[in-house]
Amino acid sequence: RQRRAANFDFNLARRAIMLNGATQISITKLDVLYTDCAGETLFDNLSKEAKAFIRNIEDKLNTPVTIIGTGPDTIDVIDRRN
Repeated sequence: RQRRAANFDFNLARRAIMLNGATQISITKLDVLYTDCAGETLFDNLSKEAKAFIRNIEDKLNTPVTIIGTGPDTIDVIDRRN
């Protein structure tokens, strides 16, 4: 079936971070927004636009995005945790 994604809701994300005390964020379905990123496993290989999208989220929420889903398979993941 077709994979769909909604627009990122910054207000909802801020509230979730506040309520849950989140120290990091996971983003899924990046490949739906940026098809050239499908299946990537390295952050450096993402398109300039996709990297800007992730950095914008980090800047606005003051929380690092550490897990990025880039496809439907379990191996389609960028893990930025140290």
